[in-house]
Amino acid sequence: MMKLEITANDVEDMKAELRATLPEVKSSHRIEALARGLGWNTNAAMRASLANGSAEVSTNEGAFLGYLQEHGFDSEPGRIARTLAKVGIRRAMALEPLLTQFGYNVYRGRSKTPEERRAEFLADRASMLGDHGADEFIQACRFLSQFSKRKTINRKSSSYGLKHQAERFEDSRHSRGYVANGMLIAAALALGFKVQQIDPDSPNAWFNISSKMTNDGAKLALAA
Repeated sequence: MMKLEITANDVEDMKAELRATLPEVKSSHRIEALARGLGWNTNAAMRASLANGSAEVSTNEGAFLGYLQEHGFDSEPGRIARTLAKVGIRRAMALEPLLTQFGYNVYRGRSKTPEERRAEFLADRASMLGDHGADEFIQACRFLSQFSKRKTINRKSSSYGLKHQAERFEDSRHSRGYVANGMLIAAALALGFKVQQIDPDSPNAWFNISSKMTNDGAKLALAA
């Protein structure tokens, strides 16, 4: 399960996302469905809860889809999770202006001109907020949420090694899938891990991630 801290401003971003992806749904129904999909009974309850600060939420797809269906509308599975995921992705992008799906910056091929690299950088940044990027972010969050945070940076594994482990991770409700290096870093940032770029020319990062899972104590197979 993906849990994120959100604010009233994040709710406005999510409303805009749902307006773009569910334009056929009446505005009031989108907002009420959003509130239920984030764990509140009503939009009024959501506003009151966020009036003086943030709240940790996780998604309830059944409540989100159920409300829409009760009012004659539908949505594809996963929409509420992707909408919340994009809150976390935006937060990560704001924290790390050089972050892309590739990692930090883009691949520096010798044949690429500075203009080509800049165009690729902007395109890669934009793709982070697409549905595929959101799905990768969700997968990375589910994986990283199994681990606690330690005080110091763990240099036994990079984001690139961890992203391969995230791809193999699955639980009883969710199957595994591809995870880009940059989306793993974005998930770590959104979940509050300390993130340190390995060096200025590296696309990869280290985190203050524990070497043990919090659910059963199984040791993480850290790979360089």
